[in-house]
Amino acid sequence: MSQTVPEPATSQPTFYGPFVTQRLGKVLTIDMTAPQASMSLARDSSLPRASVIVTTAARNMMELSKAGEKVDHVVVFGSSVDPTEHPDLREITDNVRALRDKWFQRAKLVMVSRFTDLATYDIRVALGTYNKVITRFEWGTAKTFAAFTGEKQTQLTTLIKHLGSFENLIVEANFVTGKPTNMEESELIGWMKKLQEFQPMEVHVLAGIDKNASGMSDAKAVTKPKREKIVAEAAETTGLTVLSHEQDSWIHP
Repeated sequence: MSQTVPEPATSQPTFYGPFVTQRLGKVLTIDMTAPQASMSLARDSSLPRASVIVTTAARNMMELSKAGEKVDHVVVFGSSVDPTEHPDLREITDNVRALRDKWFQRAKLVMVSRFTDLATYDIRVALGTYNKVITRFEWGTAKTFAAFTGEKQTQLTTLIKHLGSFENLIVEANFVTGKPTNMEESELIGWMKKLQEFQPMEVHVLAGIDKNASGMSDAKAVTKPKREKIVAEAAETTGLTVLSHEQDSWIHP
């Protein structure tokens, strides 16, 4: 009897750019969790080793800088799992910051993350070293937070408490109807109140649906007029900088 041979694992790049995004201008991006067929953390893991990420970033950043490239931001993100789940987050962050300082001194260092748990001290320290941390916050109640994330409802209160300690925070939100939805009036009011609690530096309301979010198969993105209305109401209610943006890709323009 013949046996089915599994497809070999494939590696994905850990470095992209430069290319232009709507929100951050010209960027270089580093994928901290790009699946690797070899040189991964462990036999049962596809996460790249810190040495792979740092060496690849160093080579590319040096070559681009010597070629005269200028960039606005160096962005760290995760394609397979959240970058905060990489066990070498602090080591990678420290090295990428040093590379930025050496080759692109004027560029801001950015982390893009979907974290819902900031209880770990090392994660909070690492996030604090970035010029900007972009994360999702699109829930007005604990029930909707649980529906959107799969986390326990009680986790939302803890998350908000930790978010209040960051001065480099940009939150982004997609608004959807259907199941689940975050468009009920009580949700929108609750969302704005929670934003006022932890005071992010900016709020980005994004077009479309977050493709990486779970349980969104029956949800529909709100129309542009409704999105613009949310932006205007949130800015007036919270006093924060609230902007409407398209969805950016961190892999290609």
